[in-house]
Amino acid sequence: MTVISALADEFFRLAHHDTTGRPLLHPRATGLGLAAALLGELLSERKIFIQEGRLYPWQRTPPTDALAHATLDQLLAQPQHTEVRVWLGFLSTSAYPDVAGRLWRAGHVRPVTERRLLRRDVVTYVPTDLLTAAGPWIHLTSILRWGEPVNWAEGFLLCLARVTGLDAHLLHDLPAEAADHCHRLCAAAPAPISELTTITAAAIGDAVLSYRT
Repeated sequence: MTVISALADEFFRLAHHDTTGRPLLHPRATGLGLAAALLGELLSERKIFIQEGRLYPWQRTPPTDALAHATLDQLLAQPQHTEVRVWLGFLSTSAYPDVAGRLWRAGHVRPVTERRLLRRDVVTYVPTDLLTAAGPWIHLTSILRWGEPVNWAEGFLLCLARVTGLDAHLLHDLPAEAADHCHRLCAAAPAPISELTTITAAAIGDAVLSYRT
């Protein structure tokens, strides 16, 4: 079975076109999704646990990844803040450049700046390798197409894709049974995944509604 790399890296790839690097989601949905994925990385390494909408430190030994280490340090430095919703909002403000920077340092993307007259320049992170960029999409669509089981990381990505709206891209051109399988997998997800993605869905809904009004 294909090994899932850092969850936030994989979500970043899912949330962007695998050739152009153009975003597939509203910026706020992308930021909150990446924030959730960064927390997911700490969950998967048992650095934190989530219960009743709050997160708490578990194992304080630092992760080997620099970004995961920095994220954990922020949580430990502010123990008075335990609400998952608060941390999603806080981390979402820097999650995009943080994760893009990690991918850039690893050689997986290259920044391309689009100059726009009288408007702010836009930086797009273009993938350097198509197969790597499309990897999570290929892997997850195969799971959905063939009704396969998932491990923790795969289940997390599927549930996060579902609450951010990326499931529409995963399920495009797949048979109806694939959507049913996605629903079953997310309904049976472990409690930490279910709780984190449910809170993320609510945060995205509120953020997009606020933007529209």
